[in-house]
Amino acid sequence: MLNSLRNKLVLAYATVTLPPLIALGWYGGSRIETTLRDQGLERLETRVDVLSVQIERFLAGTDGDLLLLADTPALGQYLLALDSGDAALMGAARKNLAQGFVRLSEIRGTYHQIRYIDASGAERIRVDRNGNATTVVAAERLETRRSGTDFDDAMKAPKGTVLVSAMALNRENGAIEDPHRPVIQYSTPVFDASAHRRGVLIIGVAADPILDLVAKAPGSGEKLLLVDANGSYLSNPEPGKRFGGDRDLKTGENLVKDYPELGPQILAEKSLFRSESRDMVTLAKSIAVPGVNNASLGVLVDLMPTDVLYKTASQFRMVFNILTLVALVIALAFGALVAHFVTRPIMALTEAVERMSRGNLEQPIEVVSNDETQTLAIAMERLRKSMKLMLDKYAD
Repeated sequence: MLNSLRNKLVLAYATVTLPPLIALGWYGGSRIETTLRDQGLERLETRVDVLSVQIERFLAGTDGDLLLLADTPALGQYLLALDSGDAALMGAARKNLAQGFVRLSEIRGTYHQIRYIDASGAERIRVDRNGNATTVVAAERLETRRSGTDFDDAMKAPKGTVLVSAMALNRENGAIEDPHRPVIQYSTPVFDASAHRRGVLIIGVAADPILDLVAKAPGSGEKLLLVDANGSYLSNPEPGKRFGGDRDLKTGENLVKDYPELGPQILAEKSLFRSESRDMVTLAKSIAVPGVNNASLGVLVDLMPTDVLYKTASQFRMVFNILTLVALVIALAFGALVAHFVTRPIMALTEAVERMSRGNLEQPIEVVSNDETQTLAIAMERLRKSMKLMLDKYAD
């Protein structure tokens, strides 16, 4: 009976205390876990934003350099010299313009090539930069060519227009350069003083620093990709997947092939793209080309495993669950302790009553308690003494 009373007291204590404790623990843990998950996602978005800004900053100013070259007096003098037919004058004007190209290349340090191509498609002046050195290409090494769509589009464009091509592997004499050299071509039409079209100026920006930036950015478990507008990989941890588009290596490797569901959505999104599955969080952001309207370098794609992104939140949830479990055990233990202290005097009284019922009236009833149980014990002790006196009287 008493054990049953103790159990009932423990059950009553547990009923009153445990549900609020569990509810509070679940709510508090869930709220904090959600906050930590949101913070993890926010940090990831910030990293993607910062990386895209770094890439855009790398390209900033190239459009201005190109337009400045198109309007430089040295180019106008060179065009006049070509019209004059004077070999000495052409040579001096060509040297002066080439030195201007060299100075700009050396100042910037990231321009792989600066070229002036005349209206027939023939290179007239070209400077190349390799490592830390910029050189003027000799006239006999210049290419006589019509430089494809970049040239054709620039020849049709209005004055002051800057066109940007997709990042591609550089070609020399029509063949892809080996080792591969990724470049971004900026082009603008050239006009003489009479507003006649005289060709195209092209700046080829070496894209290796951009690709190195993307390659070095990922953290543990993270995968960062850079793709062009068609989904071809410009940067990928797997070298065999890079530059697989039709204008480059033609391997067919691209984002849509590897991610048939997400790929088309990523390429169609013009702002920040975000998708979360059970195993992966995917962020993607289009990278604009500064100074050129509607021009995009491509899309930066960040693939982050959820267990890595939300590791802090998961660890917190585990610790919080352990602490909640410990709190529950302590609460139950405390309830059992309280029940023990409540029932112990009653058990002592019960034993005293049983002794009295067996005729044992010699042992005093001693119950130490600070509640009504002590009053009951005192009354029972008086009863014991009275019964003992009566028995002793009859015995005499």
